Amino acid sequence: MLSRLERANLTENPFTTISAAIAAAPAGAVVEVCPGTYAEQLEIDKPLTIRGIDGTPKITGPSAGLSQLPAGSGYYPQVLANHAGGDVRLTNLAIDGTDALFNVDGLVLGLDVFCPDGIVQNFVGVYFVNTPGTLDNLNVSHQFGSAFPEEPQLVPNCGSGIVFHGSSEARVRNSTISDVGLYGIFSDGDLKADHNVITGTFGDGYGPFWVGIKTVTGNIKDNTVTGTVFYENTIGIQGGEQVKDNVVQTSITGITGAENVIKNTLQNNAISISGITRVFDNQISGAPTYFKPECFFGACDGTQTGPFPTIAVDYGCADAEHVKKNTIQGVGIGFANLPKGERVPRMNDLDNVQTPFTTCSQ
Repeated sequence: MLSRLERANLTENPFTTISAAIAAAPAGAVVEVCPGTYAEQLEIDKPLTIRGIDGTPKITGPSAGLSQLPAGSGYYPQVLANHAGGDVRLTNLAIDGTDALFNVDGLVLGLDVFCPDGIVQNFVGVYFVNTPGTLDNLNVSHQFGSAFPEEPQLVPNCGSGIVFHGSSEARVRNSTISDVGLYGIFSDGDLKADHNVITGTFGDGYGPFWVGIKTVTGNIKDNTVTGTVFYENTIGIQGGEQVKDNVVQTSITGITGAENVIKNTLQNNAISISGITRVFDNQISGAPTYFKPECFFGACDGTQTGPFPTIAVDYGCADAEHVKKNTIQGVGIGFANLPKGERVPRMNDLDNVQTPFTTCSQ
């Protein structure tokens, strides 16, 4: 709880940069950000709320370039919360990585030269390290880079929207993440993500190019994720204890590695659901076939690109506890790679599906 003097001091002595306000604010304070564009790199090392007011203030890359933070990590974040010792909240802010520059040992360089295989390994909009966080109503965009900017298909590359490492609590809600190269939202622990939109405008509106939302555990609910057909390993949502009421579309794999997949709408994915335990009441639709993304510089080694049948639910030759009440329309295979001796699960509705199921040979 801030004292009356601390609250008055913050209110009556406004700062011209967000960084200066963060440095002056005591732990637990609320830093209110006025409308405008702030070309700076934020470092947060204490519990704070940073909240945009009267519009959506925009944070862009500084002219001196983004520094590597933490030092030696390979990460160049626009906003870093590092070992803050308590909850950090970001609300009503835009973090825009368009044309970001990078300060590498005193040299200011552009991302197009050094990503994906060079010095700048990870360009991140918001990066939380060992810090619990709540992100609400953010617009995170343009964390994308390529050694060949005219060919965004050359991925994965180093740009991600929001990343949590070692954070005990991570929540992202009511936010938009667009035009990122690697992950939309990533957590290596527990994540609650709800009412977010993850998409892009490269090519014909597809993105991100790796995983829209990835986590180990947590609840992923009411998000809309649009993937890309430009890269073979694109995934809409990966992981989570419950993945419910999401719209996942235009990915090579829609949802994978989740324990409970419930009431999602999956449209135009090559493989809609895989690596699962329980699949209930999902709406799955798409074309009967797809082609693998085009290969560049011989990367495919002459392997076939298709057409291959699309799949609604891929068992991967493993048992799934419950697969019921799903509506499947138009895809090539309804249930693929069922364990030997298994048949199509009952209580599912298949309409205009070319092959109801396939089984594994062993």
